[in-house]
Amino acid sequence: MDVQLFVDLQDRLDEASTLFESIKAAVKDLNKTCRLTSAKLAKAHAVPQSKTSEITDSVNPQFAEIKQKINDLSSLIQPVTFYKYNDMWSHGMQTACALTVFTVYLKHGRLASPSDIEEYLGRKVNVSNGEVTEFVITIEEYLHGVVSLFGELSRLAVNAVIVGDVGRPLEISRFASELYAGFQLLNLKNDMLRRRFDSIKYDIKKIEEVQYDLRVRGLTS
Repeated sequence: MDVQLFVDLQDRLDEASTLFESIKAAVKDLNKTCRLTSAKLAKAHAVPQSKTSEITDSVNPQFAEIKQKINDLSSLIQPVTFYKYNDMWSHGMQTACALTVFTVYLKHGRLASPSDIEEYLGRKVNVSNGEVTEFVITIEEYLHGVVSLFGELSRLAVNAVIVGDVGRPLEISRFASELYAGFQLLNLKNDMLRRRFDSIKYDIKKIEEVQYDLRVRGLTS
């Protein structure tokens, strides 16, 4: 019997194990940077809208680092193995998308487009859901990032009142309602994404309750 076959198989197993550990380390670095960015962005909940730009400007270095971490990760992945390992970094990519979506909203008061995602994270969103020929951000990862915005908006509506921006909840409510209506046009087949979408109504309700309370108190018309 030629034992070289088993020697070669062991080499392949060692290569796969090394790649797995390299991806794991790259994802860990990405998640660490995302956590720092999230901590800085959270300060937007504690300041009036007029000072939001100071917060969004402060995370520019972190987004540059996130882009680099994603680039480092992508260098490990061949298109043919993209979906084989995608689960390892998908949650981190969802977080990176969520941070981008929240930042774009804070800066421009609108939904981040796939082009914005590419600008901030350095990778295209696979909007066609076609064959992967390069490292991409999946549609599901982008949509998870968008869904996360509803939670941030509900917090922002409450905290806006605390810092004296009593007119802001109405602005937030209009945007959230339009975004929710857009989401309802989607036929979501991803179980996790659909469950998260189903929970959006609670965020919408919280925003509406803030508006109602302001009107009852005579603080808004």
